[in-house]
Amino acid sequence: MTRLYARAEFERLIRNGHTPAGVFVMSTDAAITALYGDAGYDWVLIDREHGIMDNSHLRAHLMAAEANGIVPIVRVLENNHAAIQQTLDAGAQGVMVPKIESADGAARAVKASRYQAGGRGMCPVVPATNFSGDDWAPYAARMNNNALIIPLIETKAGVDHIEEICAVEGVDYVFFGLADLSQDLGIDMVDDIDQLIALWEQVVRAAHSVGVRVGAPLGYGFDDLADYGSLASDLSTLRAAAERDLAGLRQAATPTAP
Repeated sequence: MTRLYARAEFERLIRNGHTPAGVFVMSTDAAITALYGDAGYDWVLIDREHGIMDNSHLRAHLMAAEANGIVPIVRVLENNHAAIQQTLDAGAQGVMVPKIESADGAARAVKASRYQAGGRGMCPVVPATNFSGDDWAPYAARMNNNALIIPLIETKAGVDHIEEICAVEGVDYVFFGLADLSQDLGIDMVDDIDQLIALWEQVVRAAHSVGVRVGAPLGYGFDDLADYGSLASDLSTLRAAAERDLAGLRQAATPTAP
């Protein structure tokens, strides 16, 4: 199996005029990640902030991603050094970190991901290394160059400090979280989408001015400026399909009036 490294793969896709398309996975069943990989999605966000997953579920998703040619990014519960390190040791190719609101928060997340003094702990006996310390130096350099730390910009403070966040060395991708941002602002995610789009454009301008890529949920008005994006989530897609199919069946079974 060929391992896809997040930065290298995303940059390859973008250079070829392709917007890397992903999906948020909440289910504990790794077959979902395998399905999206086989369907041709580019990346999967394995959600450990809102998804109910333990370490065994995480590892199963990561193996399914590797086996089915899809880049695995993991959203951790919080900006925690140990959680970021453990996630990368398990085999993730990137980590999405919630509610980054400052340069300091972004720098702490990046440091936890890097093999460097005070950073990610060095241990060759982990899934990410195939449990081997052979060729450690090339491996460590490859991970430092390719593992993405993706700050989630999902509060007003995050938007207000987007310039300093994007200026942090090692922050090359950010993601715009419209749901939590709308809640933070006290507005409706759908009815007040114009306000969110204005903030999105502010984030894009700041990020692009220093060469940082910006992602967002697709289908809400962000698509034209998004460097990469996500299409719904696994369980919301399943629910919508289930409701549609049931409604179709009941409609077809409804007797027509004489």
